[in-house]
Parts: sequence; C-alpha cells; structure tokens
Amino acid sequence: MEIDPVDRQIGATVRTLRMSRGLSMRACAELCGYTEEWLRLVECGRRPLDKLSTAIALAVVLGLDDLGIMLGARLQRLRCALRDTTHLQHETVPALRRLLSTPTYPKASTRDPYTESESIRRRLSLAWSAWHRSDRPYTALGIVVPGLLRDTLALHRASPPASRRLTWQLLSEAFQMAQRFLYCVGEPDLAARAADRAMVAAEETDDPVFISVSAWTSTMAALGRSQAEEAHAIARDATGQLHRALPTSPAALSTFGALNLFNAIALARLGRPADAWHSWKLAHRSATALGKNHHHPLTMFGAANVAIYSVALHIETGQAATAIKNASRIDLATIPSTNRRAQHLIDLAQGHLRRNEPDAAVTALLASEQQSTETIAFNRAAHTTIMEITEGTKRPPRAALDLAARILKAT
Repeated sequence: MEIDPVDRQIGATVRTLRMSRGLSMRACAELCGYTEEWLRLVECGRRPLDKLSTAIALAVVLGLDDLGIMLGARLQRLRCALRDTTHLQHETVPALRRLLSTPTYPKASTRDPYTESESIRRRLSLAWSAWHRSDRPYTALGIVVPGLLRDTLALHRASPPASRRLTWQLLSEAFQMAQRFLYCVGEPDLAARAADRAMVAAEETDDPVFISVSAWTSTMAALGRSQAEEAHAIARDATGQLHRALPTSPAALSTFGALNLFNAIALARLGRPADAWHSWKLAHRSATALGKNHHHPLTMFGAANVAIYSVALHIETGQAATAIKNASRIDLATIPSTNRRAQHLIDLAQGHLRRNEPDAAVTALLASEQQSTETIAFNRAAHTTIMEITEGTKRPPRAALDLAARILKAT
C-alpha cells in the first residue's frame, strides 16, 4: 500500500514527540487506549489519524495543547487549541470570552464621538463583506471581531447620554457579529451570551426592525443549542411585531423573511412539517417582493437564500430525493457568501447520504471544502456526515478518508 506523504509526516512527528517525552511505544499506546501495533502503524504512516477523538487522545498523552503541532498539514493552516478532551477551540474564542465576561468601565474619549462612530460603522461593513466573500471567513471575522467589539464598547461607555441611541445600535451589531462567529465555530453557549447582549442593546434603540434583526440572531443561537421550541417562540413573536411595517419598509420585509426561514427549520425539528412549509412560503413571498437582487448584509436573506433553505427543509422533513432535485436547480454563484454556499453543500451531502449515495455525498463535501475549508472544519453536521461515510462501509472511498483526516472527523 502506498503511504500518503502527509500521513508519513504526521507519523514521524508523533514518534519524535513520544520519544521526547520518554514514552515507550507500548506505554503511549496503552495510555491512548490502543494497541502497540496500532501506534506502530500510525508512526510509519500506514494508519491515518482520521478520528478527532483519537487525535485528541494522542495529543493529550503527548502533552500538546495545539493539534496543529501534530496535524498541521491536515488542519489546512488553522490553529486550533485543545480546551478539553472533546472540543476544538478557535484561537479567537478566549479573547471573545473575556470581552463577554468582563465589565467595561467609562472613560474619557480621546476622539470625536461622531468621527469614531463613523469609523466603527465602516469597520462593521468591511467585516461583514470579508465574512461573506472570503474562502476563510472564520479567520477573516476572527481577526477583527475582538478589536471591533472592544472599541465599540469603549465608544459606548465614553459617549454622552444624548449619543447613546446611535452607539446602542453599533453595539448591538458588534454583538451580533460576535454571535455569528461564535455560532459558526461551535461555541453555542458563548453565542447565546453574545445574542443576549445584542438584544439588550437593540432594545435601547427603540427601532422595531433593528430589534427584530437582533431577534433573528437570538433565533440562530437557540437553534445552535438545539432549542427548537425557543427558536420558534422568538421568531413567532418577532415576526408578529413586524406586520405593520411590512407594506412600507423593505428592511422590515427582509427581516420578516429571514425570521421565517429560521422558524421553518425550528418547526420542522418540532415535527410540524406543514407549519414549517407555511413559514418557508412566507419567506418566499417576501423575497419575491424584494426582487432577485436583494441580499441583506447580515442575514443574507434573498431569493437565493430562500432556495437553499428549501433544500435544508426538505432534508429536515425526510424528503431527501426532492432536496437533491431542488439543489440541482440552484446556481451557487447566486449565493453571495462563501460560508452559506459551503453550508448548503453540507446539507446536500446529508441528502445524498440519506439516499445511500456515499460517493455523491463525498463529492458534495469536497465541493463544500473548496468553498470554505473553515466552514467544513467547524460544522458538526459535516463531521457527522463524513463519520457515517467512513464508518458505514468496510472500505470507504479514499477521498472520504482523506477528507476526514483534513477536517479531523468528529465522533
């Protein structure tokens, strides 16, 4: 069997780290819960480390706090620290955790509040643009979110009461940005905390549409914690508050549509498919009224997003064949977000797997990886799908094993 050069490199690294700690092959293997023969195959590159649980167990025994030291080639240059024995943590998370936990005290501003507000508004706009366009959106957002949130908090605390309505809005959007990042890198509890802060700030603006956008963020956070009932309740109440503004406000109509898409997913998970499709149809009507070129900068709501949610919803409601058929009609180029395109392809892979089409599922996952290596690396559904492919057959496709190694397949 031909040895993969990257597996050989990883095996050599494991051997060096093991020997540097003075561990025999037998002792190291026993501490990991495996046989000496298993470790011998790993070290000579004949057994890839393609399970996240296995890689973490070995990293802990070798005294590592960064999987990149051992698996750098497979991590696609991502730096992910080990927080515990079951969780990959993005390097930006600790800074955001501190910002969400530490109070900000008022101090005198050294800049004109208006000038600083405009600067932060431009930075927020650029950050959202980078998030949607970059093939490494988590890195793009992770680089700027802590500093942006820190500066917005400082501006808010230094601003006089008369200027607070504007800074409340900026602060809410900064917290929404932090929520989006934390949700996508697998930190549901911190994402919920950021969503709560965003909601508190939004409520101070007295703007129903802005408050509803923040409710959309909270609905996402609830879905990320598998709280479908809570997500449905938030979306239902927020859409109810928008009805009066729908005829005259495109912003309200866009937010109404985005909330209904999340509500559709929540209702599907609650076992209410008819209600789920009713919510999707409300979103579809909103997108049609807004026109095919409409894309909300935060929610990405628009006709393309409604189309890919139809795929996700068919999968949620047990209609994989229809999901795959609908997906074939979608032009990925119409989706102006690399992260959303990657997530859609993960949904498609799930549909193929439910149809017992593992090769097609792998193809969809590889396409997702091409859109964004980071989305697939942190997406739990992607991990579950690739795990089912590699463990569901005696001889899984080599492409599936290679992909599993690259994204450190979760178990």
